[in-house]
Amino acid sequence: MQEIWRKLDAFCRARDWRGFDPYDGLNSPLPLPGKFSRQVWTQFHRRSPVNLRPLCGIAPTWNVKGLALFALGNGEPELLEKLRLLRNADGGWGYPFPWQSRAFYAPRGTSNLICTAFAAKALQCDVTEFVANHLLRQGWIAYIAGNDTQVHNINLIGAALIGRRDCMEWSVKRQRADGSWWYGEAENQHWIDNFHTGYNLVALQETGWFPEAARRGFEYWDKTFWTPEFAPRYYHDREFPYDTHCSAQGILTYLAFGELKKANAVAEWAIANMWDDRGFFWYQRGRWFTNRVCYMRWTQAWMYYALAELIKANENR
Repeated sequence: MQEIWRKLDAFCRARDWRGFDPYDGLNSPLPLPGKFSRQVWTQFHRRSPVNLRPLCGIAPTWNVKGLALFALGNGEPELLEKLRLLRNADGGWGYPFPWQSRAFYAPRGTSNLICTAFAAKALQCDVTEFVANHLLRQGWIAYIAGNDTQVHNINLIGAALIGRRDCMEWSVKRQRADGSWWYGEAENQHWIDNFHTGYNLVALQETGWFPEAARRGFEYWDKTFWTPEFAPRYYHDREFPYDTHCSAQGILTYLAFGELKKANAVAEWAIANMWDDRGFFWYQRGRWFTNRVCYMRWTQAWMYYALAELIKANENR
């Protein structure tokens, strides 16, 4: 496992931590007016097993969240300085591409909770003022300023980040009877997936405020999203795809709940089934084909951080 981490480190370092992202399609110079065209173009690139971005004018970039994960995995001052330089004037951090979700459009660099939370964790800085001024609503926390989409992983991560028990309770009260959460409260956000549930659980575990909700959620996640071989189911109601991001968050979630044996099993499956000998992890394995595109933030940075944490946990057991 340490050898895999070292090879991954060498691969990412040789590229100066820059790369492509599943959702960077809107970095293309092609004009795409309207929500539907932006969604279709983004999903075309995300789902294609062939990386067509260079042909479409899309260049590799530094991604704040990726840099934060790499920094959490190695603590290097150069990465931390890059993060400081990429901070926005409003005190938050954003993605290096525009993106169109089901609920809103965000221009390139728009400060959002998720990038800000991971950058703040890596830098160990206080972002309470940014969250309070731009994202805090009536007892819950939003994704970006000016939008009121209610997403549970965002709210729970934000609540843990700035110490708002009331915001965390907002999501706890909306936990479903089986222990799961919808991704979001809007009708078009009623899906349940592996890694966002993992985000929820780690945030709950970090604070310790709602142990019963954490226990119920963990039991649901543990029994629902993993095959007997610890391949990661992406959604709660289907087998495929298997996504390396889910494996990485699975390692971190099992570690947060003290399940070292299962964390190791997740890592072993990912290395056996998703590792490319060129030095990186593949994106997804589907029923009929494997998407071997290299994504720096979504896949490499997450596995880099997760394996670093797992190696430390194994050394300290």
